Amino acid sequence: MKTRQSRTKLETSSPEAVESNFPSARYFQVHFEYLHETISELKQQVNQANQQIAELQRQLQAHSLGEMPTVNYVGDTKPAGNLRRS
Repeated sequence: MKTRQSRTKLETSSPEAVESNFPSARYFQVHFEYLHETISELKQQVNQANQQIAELQRQLQAHSLGEMPTVNYVGDTKPAGNLRRS
């Protein structure tokens, strides 16, 4: 088998020769930093999605009960038109 031969070659090789066959520690450090950042971003996106889902479920439940929440717009607090009291 080639793997057995390769393993034997590595065992009998000098440390410098073995190190040249593998990536440096810096490669792994950069790779894991990237993975850590990506995982953090994904967790944040999942949390935001969960919040949106919870809000949509709340709205759906309110709608199915016929209790749609009222939305107060800025225009709703002012009287309509130019009505003057006499």
